[in-house]
Amino acid sequence: MSAERHQIAELIATGKDGRMYATEPDKLRRLVHFELARGPRLPQPELRQAGVGLIALGDYPAAQRVLTTAVERAETANQKVAALVNLGDAHRYPGALDAAEPVYREAIELARTHCPELVHYTLQHYGKHLIDARRPHLALDVLAEVLEIRERLGDPALIASTQDALSLARAAVGQRTI
Repeated sequence: MSAERHQIAELIATGKDGRMYATEPDKLRRLVHFELARGPRLPQPELRQAGVGLIALGDYPAAQRVLTTAVERAETANQKVAALVNLGDAHRYPGALDAAEPVYREAIELARTHCPELVHYTLQHYGKHLIDARRPHLALDVLAEVLEIRERLGDPALIASTQDALSLARAAVGQRTI
């Protein structure tokens, strides 16, 4: 990970609602714009990270443009899956759920066929999308699958993230949370 990409990641946190936000917006904005000024020389992973920074800053139209380019410039299935998930988020956060749905579905299909190690990541974001789309019963099923995968992986942070998302889905359907 480049220094700039790492710095951008360090300025983004995830709230209990599962959404990313900027911990130091002014610093993040400067870093993202510095990266984007590199233009076509900017490697795809850095371009994608700049797009994620724009999501955390709430600049969704710019994030959508940058992440669409990151999808187009992906050189591997893993890069494309990650960029698609982030592009889905760039649509979901401001409420463009109809635009987000096919992007997440493409990411899931690509992960299932070419990079199964990313299936849990794609389904986690899709599950959050389903909560936002007021389909929490379906979100429960999707997130239960994610939890099974992540428990097999044994990563406590990933497990906790999915448990938080499951709690949100359960709350949306009026069930007891964990």
